[in-house]
Amino acid sequence: MENTKIYNKVKHNQIKSERRAIKRADKRAITGEEVIFIFEKVLESWKTIKIFNTIIQMNPSSYINKKIVESVSTGNCKVYSNELSKERYDHYLELRTKVTSYF
Repeated sequence: MENTKIYNKVKHNQIKSERRAIKRADKRAITGEEVIFIFEKVLESWKTIKIFNTIIQMNPSSYINKKIVESVSTGNCKVYSNELSKERYDHYLELRTKVTSYF
C-alpha cells in the first residue's frame, strides 16, 4: 500500500513536470532551434536586428519578434530537454553558458 502511494506521487510529479515544461515552451513562442540559432549568432557578434531579420527570412511563419530576440540574446531563455535531441540539448547548454558569461 505504501509503495503504491510513493509510486503514484512520483508518477504525479513527473506528469506535472512534463505539463509545466510544455506550457512554458508554448508560452515562449519560439522553438528550441531558434533559441540555439540566436545564441550562435550572438556569439558571432551579430546585432539583434540582423538575427531577427534572418529568422523571419528563413521562416516567415515564425511568431518571433524583435523584443523576443533581444530577451533571448542575453541568455534569458530556457529550453527543456524534451524539446531537442540529446546532442542538441547539450549544445544548447554549452551555448547558454557562453552567452550568459558573454554579458
